Amino acid sequence: MQKILPFLGLLLVFACSPNSSLEDISNGEGQGAIENNDPKNSDSGNTSSISFQSKEDILAYFDELIANEQVIVGQHCGDGPKATASYYDLYVDMLADDTGRHVGIVGADFGWFTGDHFPVEALIDHARKGGLVTVNWHADNPFADGVDVYWNTVENKDKIDLKALLRDAEKTSIWTSYRTELDNVAGGLQKLRDAGITVIWRPFHEMNGDFFWWGIDAYNNQQTNQEDFKRLWKDLHYVLTYDYGLDNLIWTYSVVPDEGWSADVTSYYPGSDYVDLVGMDYYGASPEFPNYEALKSLGKTIVMSESGPRDEGYGNWNMMQLVNTLKGKAAYFLQWHSWNGAKVAIKDNENTIQMMQSDAAITLDELIPVQ
Repeated sequence: MQKILPFLGLLLVFACSPNSSLEDISNGEGQGAIENNDPKNSDSGNTSSISFQSKEDILAYFDELIANEQVIVGQHCGDGPKATASYYDLYVDMLADDTGRHVGIVGADFGWFTGDHFPVEALIDHARKGGLVTVNWHADNPFADGVDVYWNTVENKDKIDLKALLRDAEKTSIWTSYRTELDNVAGGLQKLRDAGITVIWRPFHEMNGDFFWWGIDAYNNQQTNQEDFKRLWKDLHYVLTYDYGLDNLIWTYSVVPDEGWSADVTSYYPGSDYVDLVGMDYYGASPEFPNYEALKSLGKTIVMSESGPRDEGYGNWNMMQLVNTLKGKAAYFLQWHSWNGAKVAIKDNENTIQMMQSDAAITLDELIPVQ
């Protein structure tokens, strides 16, 4: 199978000027042509403006990739405002040195810390090269002192009241803590919007586990807080869309596998009007795609929103096997970064050259420019 560029016609209609012919565009000429070369071979000083990445075009493109059994390669690049640029050098550029290709999607986090400084420029830099970006939000716990995200939500269920965070709730210190961080995060997302960037936005992820303060309140699929979570999600959707004017967000509902002790993957789904993508966060000894049929039942485009090896899989994941597992099912995967004692990133695992150069893997140089 040759690598093809699905959905080319429609996207180029949006990208070209009225005076450009299809022949001009296919030859990379004409006023509307968009350069989308691998940055490894481009001028690192390029500061050209970013073509607007339409949310609708990106979603349609994702569906075309799934139909064509192709998967965009993605790499998460750190969990702090200063980490993303350095992790990009370590995990994206060094991978390109080894394989000749850059990843198509780069991920960053707008949580884990206080303040209003976010890795916006690093994401803009990747978008300037023709890439897509995804942002998750490890929101600080408003129900506990200090800056932290992890909290066993079953053990601490009596301290958590998600309704207290809604925009029309009483303005307590808990409400103010959450709303202040939300305001800061919205400001960062607005900078990306103003730069013409559509963001694959992933808030409140892995809510069917007990890891984060927005998670389950009972084990073995006996949770009772689904409706409170859905109200919180819808509230966030309303605030970011209407109060902050963020029409550049692709909303991603992202779960962990149903392993019996957790909630099933559809329990917290807030509804089709508030979600654009559904994703699985999977870590294991070898690549798999658990609960695929359950996610498919939600009727949305599917992605592997986080991926990586665990325990004996560290450094031993067959990256080509991951792509083969996902093709025809997911539009992209986002591999997490490595940390001390855990080789998780793409470049730290096996068969990376084969994967990055395979027909099924879409890298930065093969992403279709969207406008």
